Amino acid sequence: MGAPKLENLNRNLQLKEVLEALISYGWVSLEEAKAILVKRKNTKLHPLVVLAQLNLKQKKPPYLEIGIESLSTWLADYAGFPYFEIDPLKIDIEACTSVLPKAFIKRLKIIPVEVNKDSVLFATAEPFDRNWVMEVETAISKRVEIAVTSPLQIDHFIEEFFTVHKAAKSFARAQPKDNSFSNPDLEKMLGEGRKQGLDQVDSNIGSICDWLLQFAYDERATDIHIEPRKGKAQIRFRIDGKMRVVYKFEPEIALPIVSRFKLLGHMKVDEKRRPQDGRIKRPVGQNIMIEMRLSTIPTHYGEKLVIRIFDPKMVEKTMDELGYYDHDIRTWNEFVSHSYGLVLVTGPTGSGKSTTLHSTLKRLANDAVNICTVEDPVEIINDSFNQMQVNAQIGLTFASSIRSFLRQDPDIIMVGEIRDKEGGEMAIQASLTGHLVLSTLHTNDALSAVTRLIDIGVPAHLINASLRGILAQRLVRVLCKYCKEQTPCSTDLWKTLVGDSDIKPPATTFKANGCRECKNTGYNGRVCIYEMVPYSSKIKNFVNDQVSLEALKELTKGEFVGIRLNGARKVLEGVTSVEEVIRVAF
Repeated sequence: MGAPKLENLNRNLQLKEVLEALISYGWVSLEEAKAILVKRKNTKLHPLVVLAQLNLKQKKPPYLEIGIESLSTWLADYAGFPYFEIDPLKIDIEACTSVLPKAFIKRLKIIPVEVNKDSVLFATAEPFDRNWVMEVETAISKRVEIAVTSPLQIDHFIEEFFTVHKAAKSFARAQPKDNSFSNPDLEKMLGEGRKQGLDQVDSNIGSICDWLLQFAYDERATDIHIEPRKGKAQIRFRIDGKMRVVYKFEPEIALPIVSRFKLLGHMKVDEKRRPQDGRIKRPVGQNIMIEMRLSTIPTHYGEKLVIRIFDPKMVEKTMDELGYYDHDIRTWNEFVSHSYGLVLVTGPTGSGKSTTLHSTLKRLANDAVNICTVEDPVEIINDSFNQMQVNAQIGLTFASSIRSFLRQDPDIIMVGEIRDKEGGEMAIQASLTGHLVLSTLHTNDALSAVTRLIDIGVPAHLINASLRGILAQRLVRVLCKYCKEQTPCSTDLWKTLVGDSDIKPPATTFKANGCRECKNTGYNGRVCIYEMVPYSSKIKNFVNDQVSLEALKELTKGEFVGIRLNGARKVLEGVTSVEEVIRVAF
């Protein structure tokens, strides 16, 4: 493979050319390049997308992962153009979308990102294709300037700028200005469900809602917040446990967006005074169907909608992928391999308890096993289970559901949460009569589950007779593999993390830095930190109705690895940072 050829400036980028260049940069070996060319010879994807999917590592220090953003930055340098990161909150979308029609932009795969008096800056992922420049300069009567950006950003923002923004502006212009976020005619039309009215709304709003769900899925968001504010409305995503503003728009458009989602979720569109819940199931991409739970509340400026997204791929993950070590996986498998007994998973809201339980149940499910679950609400739907949702209005509680399950010949029962004495006693009775029962509790650590059950009135002798083991977990963000940096370990922070443990601080740890790959957060993804406590004979003989948490901790000191020390191990492995574990575990 020879040196890069730059003389021809009217061509599309080819995988062979990119690999030749990356060999000279020391990013890819000759053997790797040959293997990639054989394997991906006929692909129609952009070369940078192809390489980013392979999870390659640079062949020279610091041996960073080769991601789409690092490849795009490299391409800008290789082609001699500046790199442009598209941020819709900093771009005059109205001016950019008025430069050229969408069909023209989409065909050329370019996007105007900055409009000046005498020039327009276009972002492209094909910097050596200049055939369009003269034609565009003639059409817009301005000079064309070129910047390089990610091919994935090109595809995404063409749709956002030319479909979503245009639809939003078109709808906003057609509505009367009203700071109360209320449009009686629209509400009446939606409430009555007249076909003509729905078609009219769908023509402007449907594309926005579809784009929003796809965007959230692509960004790995777990929650979408559509929030009315004074004089504006905004959309925020929760990604890796942190909120981020992704879009702002005119206030008049908040109502129809929320109304459309309420229609899809079979909620009362004209009821805005009370909170409501709903559920929808929508496709995102090829053969991917996601479940979403909807929740609305009335606020001062109008209705706020939160959409919780349940990624079906999460329950496909193994415990190893969730961050569990081999020894603890064997211990957990021993907990759930019994034909009877109670197994508890504890942690605060959003700590991944449901994902762990559903992942376990999915592995245990087969034609020979009858699994019944009762949840509030049913979050992850699985055809292998018999799932029921509690309904306090008709007396369908966790306790009454378990009582009904016992007449359904179950092998495994999953109880969404033990909240009171009746529910706790019923779960334990089920576990003592030949059923494996999995459930959750909201406690800060594993041993607190024992004292919590006693506090709500469950007798200690029932706990001792049924409990097999307790898992307490949290989710910490994973350091971005593209930009994490080594830094001297702070002795004070390390001591805060490990407490009175004799684990000595390392010379260095990794810290979050921030790059384009991780949206400048320094983190990408999450894993579990946890503690796993087998309910041993030693504990059973010690626990009584007056046992204190402090005495229980003293009894079991050194017998299991606590959450903070588990987090410290992941810090030593470079998975996460000291600051992140302290933020989550304290």
